[in-house]
Amino acid sequence: MRGTAQQRLGTAMKSNAAVGYKSKPVASDGKSAAIGGPAPPLESKKDKSEEENFKEMEEEVHRLLEASAEAKVKKAFTEALTKAKDAAAKEKKIRQLRE
Repeated sequence: MRGTAQQRLGTAMKSNAAVGYKSKPVASDGKSAAIGGPAPPLESKKDKSEEENFKEMEEEVHRLLEASAEAKVKKAFTEALTKAKDAAAKEKKIRQLRE
């Protein structure tokens, strides 16, 4: 099924001008409107939700556990134990706050 749109549809293709479409936007004074320029900066969130705070705390616990595991591999056992204890304490704090 080949051919032009007119052949396939049996009608000529219509212009979008009837619905107000213009290829270049026109300002209210009749001149072309300027397009582009920098967009306004995004608004930053001012307050974090409680769940976001918990998520950040959990990520910190995860980082501490990863650091503890790396220290253990390097045979720095006291450092590994300290970081693991810190992670456990923060995890306990998270559980208490959630209740």
